[in-house]
Amino acid sequence: MTATPAIRRTEAPTASGTRNEQGGWLLAAPLLLFTACMFLYPATTVIRTSLARSNDVDAGGFTFSHYISFFSDELYLKALTNTLLIAVLTTVITGAIGLLYAYQLTVRPGLRQLQLALLLTPLLVNGVVRIFGLQLGLISVDDLLMRADLIDSPLGLNYSLAGIVIALVMFQFPFMAMAVYASLSRLDTTLVEAARTLGADRLSVLVRVVFPLAVPGLVAGGVLTFAAAAGTFIVPAMMGGGRVNTVPQMVYTSLSQSQLWATASAFAVILVVVLVIPIMLGTHFGGRDTSGAR
Repeated sequence: MTATPAIRRTEAPTASGTRNEQGGWLLAAPLLLFTACMFLYPATTVIRTSLARSNDVDAGGFTFSHYISFFSDELYLKALTNTLLIAVLTTVITGAIGLLYAYQLTVRPGLRQLQLALLLTPLLVNGVVRIFGLQLGLISVDDLLMRADLIDSPLGLNYSLAGIVIALVMFQFPFMAMAVYASLSRLDTTLVEAARTLGADRLSVLVRVVFPLAVPGLVAGGVLTFAAAAGTFIVPAMMGGGRVNTVPQMVYTSLSQSQLWATASAFAVILVVVLVIPIMLGTHFGGRDTSGAR
């Protein structure tokens, strides 16, 4: 007796299914319109302006001369190097501190409310005020160390690349810590206790038990921190004091002092392209399963 093959029937789309699809597009239309107005149109305008033959954007024609001048000028390349270096250092330092802080939030629930309050309170203070307070604090540290005869001259953290990184770490630390804490909130503390019982030290527990669970939060916080550190203007302007040039400062200077619209647009496009590459790579590798499977 032979078995009859099963017949797969394809149902024609019903009117209700068509209405649901149309309703979905109607619901998404406001978001699509908002994205087109707030992102696509400005981005297209900036790219078109960067290709203008001259900084008089109404003159017509297009050229790549503004991009060529950027990569052929040592000053601009130094600004790009400073921008990437600041972003990388800020992301690495903030990620390390944020991981430790989020771990403490997870394993010590008794102090969680106090730690969260201390973490989020600085966000209530204006950014310029926080930078000014940091500058005064660094001056006080220099005076204290010199009075204690620990140093002969000021460390010079103000108006330096190190000062910019310190300020950016201070700015981005709450966001990184909260992102990592969101990932570690599913950590089973009994795993930590079991690892310690079996003889693992704190570093081994942090690397083998805590870190794999924190990877998604580190990636999310790292992307936010990297993009914010590379694209900020106010922190390098105040903490750098004009001694450390970055690409955002070059964009601002080109517009505010010289009205070089095409040049500034080209610099902005270069910054975005340079930032997108490491962000995409970090998101790709960070999104992989910690066990090695995709």
